[in-house]
Amino acid sequence: MSLNPPVDVALIGTGHRSQRIYHPLFPSLRPWIRLVAVCDPVREHADAFSESMGVPAFYSIRDLVRSRPMEAALIVAPIESHHPLSCYLSHHGIHNLVETSMSRMLLLAQEMVRTARENGVVLRIAENFFRFPFDRIAKKIAETDFLGPIKRLTCFHDHTGYHNNSRWLVFYGAYPVSVQAIEHTMPVAPHYEAPHRFHEQETFRARFYTFPDDRLVVDMAGNIKGMLGRYPRPGYTEIDGARGTIVQQATHSWLGDAEVRYCSDDALLNGSRADHVFPIVHVSENNCWASTHVDLPTGRVKYVNPYRPAQTPSSHARRDYYAAAVTGHVADFARAVREGAPSEYTDEDALMAMTMEVAVRESVLRNGGRLDLPLTGDLEAEQQMRESLKEKYGVDPLDMEGMLDISFPRP
Repeated sequence: MSLNPPVDVALIGTGHRSQRIYHPLFPSLRPWIRLVAVCDPVREHADAFSESMGVPAFYSIRDLVRSRPMEAALIVAPIESHHPLSCYLSHHGIHNLVETSMSRMLLLAQEMVRTARENGVVLRIAENFFRFPFDRIAKKIAETDFLGPIKRLTCFHDHTGYHNNSRWLVFYGAYPVSVQAIEHTMPVAPHYEAPHRFHEQETFRARFYTFPDDRLVVDMAGNIKGMLGRYPRPGYTEIDGARGTIVQQATHSWLGDAEVRYCSDDALLNGSRADHVFPIVHVSENNCWASTHVDLPTGRVKYVNPYRPAQTPSSHARRDYYAAAVTGHVADFARAVREGAPSEYTDEDALMAMTMEVAVRESVLRNGGRLDLPLTGDLEAEQQMRESLKEKYGVDPLDMEGMLDISFPRP
Protein backbone atom coordinates (compact mmCIF):
# COMPACT_ATOMS: atom_id res chain seq x y z
CA MET A 1 0.00 0.00 0.00
CA SER A 2 2.97 2.33 0.48
CA LEU A 3 4.22 4.58 -2.32
CA ASN A 4 7.73 4.77 -3.69
CA PRO A 5 8.57 7.54 -3.46
CA PRO A 6 5.97 9.11 -1.14
CA VAL A 7 4.44 12.42 -2.17
CA ASP A 8 6.26 15.53 -0.95
CA VAL A 9 3.70 17.80 0.71
CA ALA A 10 3.55 21.19 2.36
CA LEU A 11 1.17 21.73 5.25
CA ILE A 12 -0.74 24.99 4.86
CA GLY A 13 -2.14 26.01 8.21
CA THR A 14 -0.50 25.05 11.49
CA GLY A 15 -3.30 25.94 13.85
CA HIS A 16 -5.45 23.92 16.20
CA ARG A 17 -6.42 21.00 13.93
CA SER A 18 -2.93 20.59 12.50
CA GLN A 19 -1.45 20.57 15.97
CA ARG A 20 -4.01 18.19 17.49
CA ILE A 21 -4.60 15.79 14.59
CA TYR A 22 -1.90 15.89 11.95
CA HIS A 23 1.21 16.53 14.04
CA PRO A 24 1.08 13.19 15.91
CA LEU A 25 0.02 11.37 12.73
CA PHE A 26 2.81 12.47 10.38
CA PRO A 27 5.16 9.59 11.36
CA SER A 28 2.42 7.09 10.49
CA LEU A 29 1.75 8.85 7.17
CA ARG A 30 5.30 8.37 5.87
CA PRO A 31 4.40 5.44 3.60
CA TRP A 32 2.31 7.90 1.53
CA ILE A 33 3.50 11.46 2.14
CA ARG A 34 6.65 13.26 3.26
CA LEU A 35 6.28 16.63 4.97
CA VAL A 36 8.76 19.09 3.42
CA ALA A 37 7.45 22.50 4.54
CA VAL A 38 4.82 24.31 6.58
CA CYS A 39 3.12 27.61 5.87
CA ASP A 40 1.11 29.90 8.14
CA PRO A 41 0.85 33.70 8.40
CA VAL A 42 0.86 33.29 12.20
CA ARG A 43 4.62 33.09 12.60
CA GLU A 44 4.70 31.57 16.06
CA HIS A 45 2.51 28.69 14.89
CA ALA A 46 4.55 28.10 11.74
CA ASP A 47 7.89 28.32 13.57
CA ALA A 48 6.87 25.97 16.37
CA PHE A 49 5.50 23.41 13.93
CA SER A 50 8.50 23.62 11.59
CA GLU A 51 10.98 23.25 14.44
CA SER A 52 9.22 20.19 15.82
CA MET A 53 9.08 18.54 12.39
CA GLY A 54 12.47 19.65 11.13
CA VAL A 55 11.15 21.35 7.98
CA PRO A 56 11.31 24.96 6.77
CA ALA A 57 8.58 27.46 7.65
CA PHE A 58 6.92 29.91 5.27
CA TYR A 59 4.59 32.75 6.20
CA SER A 60 3.12 33.45 2.75
CA ILE A 61 1.55 31.10 0.24
CA ARG A 62 3.20 33.11 -2.53
CA ASP A 63 6.66 32.62 -1.00
CA LEU A 64 5.98 28.92 -0.54
CA VAL A 65 4.95 28.46 -4.16
CA ARG A 66 7.95 30.46 -5.40
CA SER A 67 10.29 28.20 -3.41
CA ARG A 68 8.21 25.12 -4.31
CA PRO A 69 9.75 22.38 -2.18
CA MET A 70 6.56 20.31 -2.59
CA GLU A 71 4.51 18.66 -5.31
CA ALA A 72 1.30 18.72 -3.28
CA ALA A 73 -0.23 20.55 -0.34
CA LEU A 74 -2.50 19.72 2.56
CA ILE A 75 -4.75 22.70 3.34
CA VAL A 76 -5.78 22.74 7.01
CA ALA A 77 -6.99 26.32 7.28
CA PRO A 78 -10.29 28.18 7.87
CA ILE A 79 -13.05 27.32 5.39
CA GLU A 80 -13.10 30.83 3.90
CA SER A 81 -9.48 30.33 2.80
CA HIS A 82 -10.07 27.04 0.98
CA HIS A 83 -11.10 28.56 -2.34
CA PRO A 84 -8.26 31.07 -2.76
CA LEU A 85 -5.59 28.67 -1.50
CA SER A 86 -6.79 25.73 -3.60
CA CYS A 87 -7.18 27.77 -6.79
CA TYR A 88 -3.79 29.46 -6.31
CA LEU A 89 -2.08 26.11 -5.86
CA SER A 90 -3.92 24.57 -8.81
CA HIS A 91 -2.98 27.50 -11.05
CA HIS A 92 0.65 26.62 -10.26
CA GLY A 93 0.22 22.91 -10.91
CA ILE A 94 0.29 21.85 -7.25
CA HIS A 95 -2.04 19.05 -6.17
CA ASN A 96 -4.08 19.87 -3.06
CA LEU A 97 -6.03 18.06 -0.39
CA VAL A 98 -8.47 20.41 1.35
CA GLU A 99 -10.00 19.88 4.78
CA THR A 100 -13.78 19.93 5.07
CA SER A 101 -16.02 21.71 4.55
CA MET A 102 -15.16 22.35 0.92
CA SER A 103 -16.14 26.01 0.79
CA ARG A 104 -18.76 28.54 1.87
CA MET A 105 -20.34 28.93 -1.57
CA LEU A 106 -21.20 26.58 -4.40
CA LEU A 107 -19.78 29.03 -6.92
CA LEU A 108 -16.41 28.92 -5.15
CA ALA A 109 -16.45 25.13 -4.93
CA GLN A 110 -17.21 24.88 -8.64
CA GLU A 111 -14.24 27.12 -9.41
CA MET A 112 -11.98 24.97 -7.23
CA VAL A 113 -12.90 21.88 -9.26
CA ARG A 114 -12.70 23.67 -12.59
CA THR A 115 -9.30 25.23 -11.86
CA ALA A 116 -7.82 21.93 -10.75
CA ARG A 117 -9.00 20.13 -13.85
CA GLU A 118 -7.87 22.86 -16.21
CA ASN A 119 -4.37 22.56 -14.76
CA GLY A 120 -4.19 18.77 -14.55
CA VAL A 121 -4.16 18.86 -10.76
CA VAL A 122 -5.61 16.37 -8.28
CA LEU A 123 -8.06 18.09 -5.92
CA ARG A 124 -9.57 16.09 -3.10
CA ILE A 125 -11.57 16.99 0.00
CA ALA A 126 -10.46 15.34 3.26
CA GLU A 127 -13.82 13.90 4.27
CA ASN A 128 -13.74 11.40 7.14
CA PHE A 129 -17.22 10.54 8.34
CA PHE A 130 -18.04 7.81 5.80
CA ARG A 131 -14.76 6.16 6.85
CA PHE A 132 -15.98 5.56 10.42
CA PRO A 133 -16.76 1.97 11.57
CA PHE A 134 -20.57 2.12 11.49
CA ASP A 135 -20.69 3.58 8.00
CA ARG A 136 -18.20 1.03 6.71
CA ILE A 137 -20.10 -1.98 8.04
CA ALA A 138 -23.57 -0.59 7.28
CA LYS A 139 -22.73 -0.27 3.60
CA LYS A 140 -21.38 -3.83 3.48
CA ILE A 141 -24.50 -5.15 5.22
CA ALA A 142 -26.73 -3.30 2.78
CA GLU A 143 -24.84 -4.82 -0.14
CA THR A 144 -25.67 -8.36 1.07
CA ASP A 145 -29.42 -7.75 0.52
CA PHE A 146 -30.07 -9.62 3.80
CA LEU A 147 -32.64 -6.99 4.77
CA GLY A 148 -34.05 -6.61 1.30
CA PRO A 149 -34.00 -3.30 -0.58
CA ILE A 150 -33.01 -0.36 1.63
CA LYS A 151 -35.08 2.66 0.75
CA ARG A 152 -34.92 4.94 3.80
CA LEU A 153 -32.25 6.25 6.14
CA THR A 154 -33.04 8.40 9.20
CA CYS A 155 -30.34 10.14 11.23
CA PHE A 156 -31.13 12.04 14.45
CA HIS A 157 -28.71 14.20 16.48
CA ASP A 158 -25.51 12.87 14.96
CA HIS A 159 -24.51 15.63 12.56
CA THR A 160 -25.89 17.63 9.70
CA GLY A 161 -24.13 19.53 6.96
CA TYR A 162 -21.25 18.71 4.66
CA HIS A 163 -20.03 15.68 6.66
CA ASN A 164 -23.36 13.89 6.65
CA ASN A 165 -24.11 14.88 3.05
CA SER A 166 -20.95 13.00 2.10
CA ARG A 167 -22.00 9.97 4.15
CA TRP A 168 -25.27 9.59 2.30
CA LEU A 169 -23.61 9.97 -1.11
CA VAL A 170 -21.22 7.15 -0.30
CA PHE A 171 -23.82 4.91 1.34
CA TYR A 172 -26.22 5.01 -1.59
CA GLY A 173 -23.48 5.30 -4.21
CA ALA A 174 -25.63 7.90 -5.97
CA TYR A 175 -26.45 11.60 -6.04
CA PRO A 176 -29.74 13.01 -4.72
CA VAL A 177 -32.35 14.34 -7.11
CA SER A 178 -34.07 16.78 -4.74
CA VAL A 179 -33.67 18.56 -1.40
CA GLN A 180 -36.07 20.07 1.12
CA ALA A 181 -35.22 21.61 4.49
CA ILE A 182 -36.72 23.48 7.42
CA GLU A 183 -35.16 25.06 10.50
CA HIS A 184 -36.49 26.12 13.89
CA THR A 185 -34.62 28.44 16.25
CA MET A 186 -35.56 28.83 19.90
CA PRO A 187 -34.12 30.81 22.80
CA VAL A 188 -32.29 28.75 25.42
CA ALA A 189 -30.57 29.40 28.73
CA PRO A 190 -27.28 31.23 28.06
CA HIS A 191 -24.51 28.64 28.10
CA TYR A 192 -20.97 27.90 26.99
CA GLU A 193 -20.04 25.08 24.64
CA ALA A 194 -16.38 26.07 25.03
CA PRO A 195 -14.61 29.18 26.37
CA HIS A 196 -14.95 30.87 22.96
CA ARG A 197 -18.41 29.47 22.07
CA PHE A 198 -21.32 31.10 23.88
CA HIS A 199 -24.95 30.33 22.97
CA GLU A 200 -28.29 31.95 23.74
CA GLN A 201 -30.32 30.13 21.11
CA GLU A 202 -30.46 26.76 19.41
CA THR A 203 -31.43 25.84 15.87
CA PHE A 204 -32.97 22.52 14.95
CA ARG A 205 -32.42 21.46 11.34
CA ALA A 206 -34.43 18.92 9.38
CA ARG A 207 -33.26 17.91 5.90
CA PHE A 208 -34.89 15.62 3.38
CA TYR A 209 -32.93 14.21 0.44
CA THR A 210 -34.53 12.05 -2.24
CA PHE A 211 -32.26 9.72 -4.18
CA PRO A 212 -32.88 7.76 -7.38
CA ASP A 213 -34.89 4.54 -7.11
CA ASP A 214 -37.29 6.07 -4.55
CA ARG A 215 -34.75 6.29 -1.71
CA LEU A 216 -34.94 8.86 1.08
CA VAL A 217 -32.61 10.34 3.70
CA VAL A 218 -34.01 12.26 6.67
CA ASP A 219 -31.25 14.07 8.58
CA MET A 220 -32.14 16.00 11.75
CA ALA A 221 -30.27 17.65 14.62
CA GLY A 222 -30.36 20.53 17.05
CA ASN A 223 -27.13 21.01 18.94
CA ILE A 224 -24.98 17.94 18.31
CA LYS A 225 -22.87 18.22 21.46
CA GLY A 226 -25.48 16.84 23.84
CA MET A 227 -25.81 20.22 25.55
CA LEU A 228 -28.95 21.02 27.56
CA GLY A 229 -29.73 17.33 27.91
CA ARG A 230 -30.14 16.74 24.17
CA TYR A 231 -29.46 13.31 22.69
CA PRO A 232 -25.67 12.78 22.58
CA ARG A 233 -23.40 11.80 19.70
CA PRO A 234 -23.34 9.59 17.75
CA GLY A 235 -27.09 10.12 17.88
CA TYR A 236 -29.56 7.62 16.49
CA THR A 237 -29.30 6.28 12.95
CA GLU A 238 -31.84 3.89 11.46
CA ILE A 239 -31.36 2.29 8.05
CA ASP A 240 -34.59 0.67 6.92
CA GLY A 241 -34.74 -2.40 4.71
CA ALA A 242 -37.79 -4.32 3.54
CA ARG A 243 -37.66 -6.80 6.44
CA GLY A 244 -35.30 -5.31 8.99
CA THR A 245 -33.17 -2.46 10.19
CA ILE A 246 -29.56 -1.47 10.81
CA VAL A 247 -29.42 0.69 13.94
CA GLN A 248 -26.78 2.75 15.73
CA GLN A 249 -27.61 4.57 18.95
CA ALA A 250 -25.70 6.56 21.53
CA THR A 251 -24.38 4.93 24.69
CA HIS A 252 -21.40 5.82 26.86
CA SER A 253 -18.91 5.94 23.99
CA TRP A 254 -18.50 7.74 20.67
CA LEU A 255 -19.11 4.45 18.87
CA GLY A 256 -22.46 3.86 20.53
CA ASP A 257 -24.12 0.47 20.09
CA ALA A 258 -25.09 -0.93 16.71
CA GLU A 259 -27.06 -3.98 15.61
CA VAL A 260 -29.02 -5.55 12.81
CA ARG A 261 -32.70 -6.29 13.53
CA TYR A 262 -34.38 -8.90 11.36
CA CYS A 263 -37.92 -10.24 10.92
CA SER A 264 -38.23 -13.95 10.17
CA ASP A 265 -41.09 -15.31 8.09
CA ASP A 266 -42.88 -16.26 11.32
CA ALA A 267 -42.46 -12.76 12.69
CA LEU A 268 -43.93 -11.23 9.54
CA LEU A 269 -47.07 -13.30 10.13
CA ASN A 270 -47.28 -12.55 13.88
CA GLY A 271 -46.95 -8.87 14.69
CA SER A 272 -43.88 -8.19 12.52
CA ARG A 273 -41.61 -7.45 15.48
CA ALA A 274 -37.95 -8.11 14.80
CA ASP A 275 -37.31 -11.53 16.35
CA HIS A 276 -33.60 -11.78 15.53
CA VAL A 277 -31.03 -9.22 16.62
CA PHE A 278 -27.39 -9.44 15.55
CA PRO A 279 -24.91 -7.17 17.37
CA ILE A 280 -22.33 -5.26 15.38
CA VAL A 281 -18.92 -5.77 16.99
CA HIS A 282 -15.96 -3.41 16.81
CA VAL A 283 -12.51 -4.85 17.48
CA SER A 284 -9.54 -2.76 18.60
CA GLU A 285 -5.87 -3.65 18.80
CA ASN A 286 -3.33 -1.45 20.58
CA ASN A 287 -5.87 1.34 20.96
CA CYS A 288 -6.57 1.38 17.22
CA TRP A 289 -9.70 0.20 15.43
CA ALA A 290 -8.88 -3.06 13.70
CA SER A 291 -12.17 -4.35 12.28
CA THR A 292 -15.96 -4.39 12.53
CA HIS A 293 -18.20 -7.39 11.94
CA VAL A 294 -21.67 -8.83 12.36
CA ASP A 295 -22.59 -12.51 12.24
CA LEU A 296 -25.72 -13.00 10.14
CA PRO A 297 -27.40 -16.32 9.29
CA THR A 298 -25.97 -15.93 5.79
CA GLY A 299 -22.43 -15.60 7.17
CA ARG A 300 -20.11 -13.06 8.74
CA VAL A 301 -20.04 -9.58 7.24
CA LYS A 302 -16.74 -7.91 8.07
CA TYR A 303 -14.83 -4.73 7.35
CA VAL A 304 -11.10 -4.77 8.09
CA ASN A 305 -9.47 -1.42 8.69
CA PRO A 306 -6.39 -1.24 6.41
CA TYR A 307 -4.82 1.68 8.28
CA ARG A 308 -3.19 1.23 11.70
CA PRO A 309 -1.56 4.50 12.78
CA ALA A 310 1.08 4.02 15.46
CA GLN A 311 -0.34 6.87 17.53
CA THR A 312 -3.89 8.05 18.09
CA PRO A 313 -4.09 11.82 18.63
CA SER A 314 -4.70 12.39 22.34
CA SER A 315 -7.54 14.77 21.45
CA HIS A 316 -9.41 11.80 19.92
CA ALA A 317 -8.38 9.10 22.37
CA ARG A 318 -12.01 8.09 22.89
CA ARG A 319 -12.41 7.50 19.15
CA ASP A 320 -9.88 4.82 18.27
CA TYR A 321 -11.04 4.92 14.64
CA TYR A 322 -10.44 8.63 13.98
CA ALA A 323 -6.74 8.41 13.18
CA ALA A 324 -7.43 5.57 10.75
CA ALA A 325 -10.06 7.68 8.98
CA VAL A 326 -7.64 10.59 8.56
CA THR A 327 -4.91 8.25 7.37
CA GLY A 328 -7.37 6.84 4.85
CA HIS A 329 -8.11 10.13 3.13
CA VAL A 330 -4.42 11.10 3.05
CA ALA A 331 -3.42 7.76 1.54
CA ASP A 332 -6.28 8.01 -0.99
CA PHE A 333 -5.06 11.45 -2.07
CA ALA A 334 -1.42 10.38 -2.30
CA ARG A 335 -2.25 7.37 -4.47
CA ALA A 336 -4.33 9.57 -6.78
CA VAL A 337 -1.35 11.94 -7.14
CA ARG A 338 1.38 9.33 -7.54
CA GLU A 339 -0.44 6.54 -9.37
CA GLY A 340 -3.61 8.09 -10.75
CA ALA A 341 -5.57 5.66 -8.57
CA PRO A 342 -9.36 6.10 -8.36
CA SER A 343 -10.58 7.77 -5.17
CA GLU A 344 -13.30 6.72 -2.78
CA TYR A 345 -14.44 10.33 -2.62
CA THR A 346 -13.83 12.36 -5.77
CA ASP A 347 -13.92 16.06 -6.56
CA GLU A 348 -17.36 15.48 -8.13
CA ASP A 349 -18.60 13.83 -4.93
CA ALA A 350 -17.26 16.76 -2.91
CA LEU A 351 -19.00 19.21 -5.22
CA MET A 352 -22.29 17.36 -4.84
CA ALA A 353 -22.02 17.48 -1.03
CA MET A 354 -21.53 21.24 -1.38
CA THR A 355 -24.50 21.45 -3.75
CA MET A 356 -26.67 19.68 -1.17
CA GLU A 357 -25.61 22.15 1.51
CA VAL A 358 -26.42 25.19 -0.60
CA ALA A 359 -29.72 23.62 -1.66
CA VAL A 360 -30.59 23.22 2.03
CA ARG A 361 -29.95 26.91 2.68
CA GLU A 362 -32.04 27.87 -0.32
CA SER A 363 -34.90 25.59 0.68
CA VAL A 364 -34.99 27.12 4.17
CA LEU A 365 -35.23 30.58 2.60
CA ARG A 366 -38.15 29.26 0.51
CA ASN A 367 -39.99 27.96 3.61
CA GLY A 368 -39.14 24.34 2.98
CA GLY A 369 -39.72 24.38 -0.75
CA ARG A 370 -38.42 21.45 -2.79
CA LEU A 371 -35.40 22.08 -4.99
CA ASP A 372 -34.51 19.74 -7.81
CA LEU A 373 -30.83 18.94 -8.35
CA PRO A 374 -28.59 19.98 -9.91
CA LEU A 375 -29.28 23.57 -8.92
CA THR A 376 -29.92 26.13 -11.62
CA GLY A 377 -30.53 29.85 -11.77
CA ASP A 378 -29.74 32.58 -9.27
CA LEU A 379 -29.81 31.51 -5.64
CA GLU A 380 -30.65 33.86 -2.79
CA ALA A 381 -28.61 31.68 -0.42
CA GLU A 382 -25.49 32.19 -2.52
CA GLN A 383 -26.01 35.94 -2.71
CA GLN A 384 -26.55 36.20 1.04
CA MET A 385 -23.39 34.23 1.75
CA ARG A 386 -21.39 36.34 -0.69
CA GLU A 387 -22.55 39.55 0.96
CA SER A 388 -21.89 38.13 4.43
CA LEU A 389 -18.31 37.20 3.54
CA LYS A 390 -17.74 40.53 1.83
CA GLU A 391 -18.87 42.36 4.97
CA LYS A 392 -16.76 40.12 7.22
CA TYR A 393 -13.49 40.43 5.29
CA GLY A 394 -13.90 43.61 3.27
CA VAL A 395 -13.14 41.64 0.11
CA ASP A 396 -15.38 39.97 -2.44
CA PRO A 397 -14.96 36.22 -1.82
CA LEU A 398 -14.68 35.74 -5.59
CA ASP A 399 -11.52 37.90 -5.56
CA MET A 400 -8.90 35.18 -5.15
CA GLU A 401 -5.92 37.53 -4.89
CA GLY A 402 -7.69 39.75 -2.39
CA MET A 403 -8.69 36.80 -0.22
CA LEU A 404 -5.14 35.46 -0.30
CA ASP A 405 -3.97 38.64 1.40
CA ILE A 406 -6.16 37.98 4.47
CA SER A 407 -4.71 36.36 7.58
CA PHE A 408 -7.83 34.51 8.62
CA PRO A 409 -8.54 34.84 12.33
CA ARG A 410 -8.61 31.79 14.53
CA PRO A 411 -10.44 31.41 17.83
